Amino acid sequence: MAPYRRGDPLPTSGLMERVPSWRYLPVALALVLPVVACVGWTWWHAQKEQRVEAESAARIVRVQTQHILTQAWMLADRVAALTALSCDEALPDLQRWGALNPYLRSLFLVRGDRIYCSSAVGKIDYPVLEFRKWVSDQPPDRWRFTVTGTPLAPERPAILLGRPGPEGHSGVVVVDGRYVQDLLDAVASLRNYRIELQVGEGGAPIHNDFKGAPGASRELVYNETTGQDGPAPLTIRVSAPAEAVVQAWQQLMMTYLPAAALVGLGLAVGAFRLQANRQSFKEQLRRAIRADEFRVHYQPVYGQAIGQCSGVEALLRWERPGVGFIRPDIFIAAAEADHMIVPLTRHLFTLIERDMRGWTTPPGFHVGVNIAAEHLSCAEFTADIERLAANIAQREPTLVLEITERSLITDDGQARRNIDALRAQGVRVAIDDFGTGHCSLSYLQRFPVDYLKIDKGFVHAIEPTGEDAPVLDVIITLAHRLGLAVLAEGVETDLQFRYLTGRGVAFIQGYLFARPMPSDQFVTWYAGHASPADPAREADTACEQRSRSSGLGVG
Repeated sequence: MAPYRRGDPLPTSGLMERVPSWRYLPVALALVLPVVACVGWTWWHAQKEQRVEAESAARIVRVQTQHILTQAWMLADRVAALTALSCDEALPDLQRWGALNPYLRSLFLVRGDRIYCSSAVGKIDYPVLEFRKWVSDQPPDRWRFTVTGTPLAPERPAILLGRPGPEGHSGVVVVDGRYVQDLLDAVASLRNYRIELQVGEGGAPIHNDFKGAPGASRELVYNETTGQDGPAPLTIRVSAPAEAVVQAWQQLMMTYLPAAALVGLGLAVGAFRLQANRQSFKEQLRRAIRADEFRVHYQPVYGQAIGQCSGVEALLRWERPGVGFIRPDIFIAAAEADHMIVPLTRHLFTLIERDMRGWTTPPGFHVGVNIAAEHLSCAEFTADIERLAANIAQREPTLVLEITERSLITDDGQARRNIDALRAQGVRVAIDDFGTGHCSLSYLQRFPVDYLKIDKGFVHAIEPTGEDAPVLDVIITLAHRLGLAVLAEGVETDLQFRYLTGRGVAFIQGYLFARPMPSDQFVTWYAGHASPADPAREADTACEQRSRSSGLGVG
């Protein structure tokens, strides 16, 4: 591999990713959905509005028609009572009632199958059979029909109401349908309706004089049939031009569509900004890699067996010009969310390769590298680690891959195959932050690992009173039973150090021994700590020296 000089641009092949088109699908949906919702809602509202208006028109017709029929029905009782009289005796009353009631065309009396008296023409002898061309085959005392005409006015619709009188005679009231037709015309003109009214269950319906275009299609909008509460059941049908609902829909669209489009535009802009922000952070990571803004800090690890630093953990740090350090938990989480963790880890390998060229560490020196679950499950993972191992082979280190319990739980087979292949080449595996996840112990026994790293939360459970930390002891015992070496993280006090080493913990990592430091500082630090020493005593000495030189306490 060609030598790398600080300041040269870092290799970034394979790091750039094409932005998938589906990333902007939320933007398109945000723009389109309000418009689609507006189209659907206005269509539904136009149909509902048409039904409500048709129902209102039918209600007006029903109320007015029932009012006319109620008066006619009450009069029919009085007419039926006159059938016991002769026509000369009954005629004055019939004529007077017919003249005073504005809705009536005529009143007549029936005996058997003959009409013998009429308020319009007086005494007559007219066969009921002649009415058959207008009414159904029912006796006059059961007439409750709308008809297209009567013998005296064959072109004008009418409503026939018959009531039984004494000795099988009948009285009949003929309501002039023109009044009803005028009512239908007035109501229908409001929305260009065609309204049909039918009294009872027979006869022809009365309808308004529709003036629409010949052959124009119409759609039934509303249909109702009243009960038997009144003189006779009423059936009302309201039809509207087929294009009426479309016109109403277009009017609603002209009103609401601009607002829906503005809402969609606003949502689309918001969605785009969210996507852009996510994408911009991804681009920031890419630019930071290209601009060499990342550095690796190395935290030394104390090995109890040799009594000195036996390895380091490589920790990626990001210092943005003009901004300062970005917290690792922030940019690592963002890299995982945006699927940039694999390119970022490959960049970490490049930085480690660059730094280790200036080290003087002995063979077998441990170098721990954190591995994300996504990278561990990649088919290219083995090749990436082999490339790293080959590029640092001059120092002959022991490469330790630090993975989390989550990586074990989500193993899909590829991760296991990767680790098996790498362990066969001398790479070691450590479970990081053990005890904080949900790792199955039986699965841990079967999974090929070499080290357990105890999370600092268990280390901090060690009490100054000297009492045991039972959970910590169980983890240490478990590791020993499984033949795994133990590394404790976050060791900060001499008490913690003595407690852990007394229970066979092989490696200690924490501020008691050393803080993370850049590569050049680590080289200087390691040169002064190459001989075995007690980390607790060294920490105390370093604290005293810093206090005397700066006048500040340990912090």
